[in-house]
Amino acid sequence: MDVKNMVIVLMIVALLALTGCVQQGEGNTINVAGNSELSVEPDEAEVWAGVSVVKDSADEAQNEVNAAINGMLGGFEQAGISEDDIETEQLSIYEERKWTRDEGSVVVGWRATQTLKVNTAELTKVGEIVDIAVKNGANQINNIQFKLSEEKEQEYKKQAISEATINAKEKAEVIADSLDVKLGKVKTVSEANYYSRSYPVMMDAKAGAEVIEEAAAVLPGDVAVTANINIVYHVR
Repeated sequence: MDVKNMVIVLMIVALLALTGCVQQGEGNTINVAGNSELSVEPDEAEVWAGVSVVKDSADEAQNEVNAAINGMLGGFEQAGISEDDIETEQLSIYEERKWTRDEGSVVVGWRATQTLKVNTAELTKVGEIVDIAVKNGANQINNIQFKLSEEKEQEYKKQAISEATINAKEKAEVIADSLDVKLGKVKTVSEANYYSRSYPVMMDAKAGAEVIEEAAAVLPGDVAVTANINIVYHVR
């Protein structure tokens, strides 16, 4: 082999060796998970109020429920609550049965049920909403929930993801320092999870004076906003 060809071969070998080192270096990574949790004040509340009755006929049961629901809607309107903030969450009518030892399953009447969900941005109105519902025939206050509006949820989502990202980077830096390597560029990023957990107040389907008094004393608790993110860093 002449000198010229030998030089070319040596250059190719050296280039391949150099390429192999680069690939090996780029293949080393650190995979970390970042987490964050915010505790923030809610700016909206939802109240589930309903009517459930059993009567001899389906028409009789439905008419009584309709009368109560119309009374509730009228009371909400007088209190300045918009129809846009009220939704029907449950509407059902079916035969009510009970089991007896002598006759087995027997019909005791027809059960009609309707539940309204009332949303308000005025948290101090929660007690008033329950009061209006019960005084107009509601016999079920299923629960009260304090939550974030869509606008606030988006705001806190950005903050939670940002803090989770910072947490992931800090973990990666600690690991890199412990291994005596340098943290390189980000290889991949994936959002593992984001969750906004509202603050529920269960009312055990109670109604009447007891539930009005209890609802008036309810204080909104903080809403938990959490985010998790996975980041893979190159190391060198």
